Amino acid sequence: MHKLVLVVGLVGSAAFAAEAKFELKGDAGKGATTFKTLCVSCHGETGKGDGAAAAALTPKPCNFTDPVNAERLTDEHVYKTIKDGGAAVGRSPLMVAWSSTLKDDQIRDVAAYVLSFKPAPAPAKKDAAKAGKPAPAKK
Repeated sequence: MHKLVLVVGLVGSAAFAAEAKFELKGDAGKGATTFKTLCVSCHGETGKGDGAAAAALTPKPCNFTDPVNAERLTDEHVYKTIKDGGAAVGRSPLMVAWSSTLKDDQIRDVAAYVLSFKPAPAPAKKDAAKAGKPAPAKK
């Protein structure tokens, strides 16, 4: 009987873990308009953290195009930062929480737009080595 309870518990835990995966489901096209209205002053037109207000801020706003930030900029992290503010994710408390201004779908759309600035991942070392070799000649 104890084994049955354990198996059911493990299956239930696995199902819960699968349900807990975050899905952004935002529309970057819709998010662009909101970003240009609310975010450009700090993050800049191209997401480099170089907006007009950025010069007066310490720390500087996130540069979404910087590969150093790419790993941290997951769907869930960006969504939570926009929704709850920088302090909620261990970042600058100067980053505003937009949850009282924006609806959830608007936050998701802005997050999708922010993620469009994120650089593509660097190729794995194995792929990089192949990239340096010329392609085999066609016969």
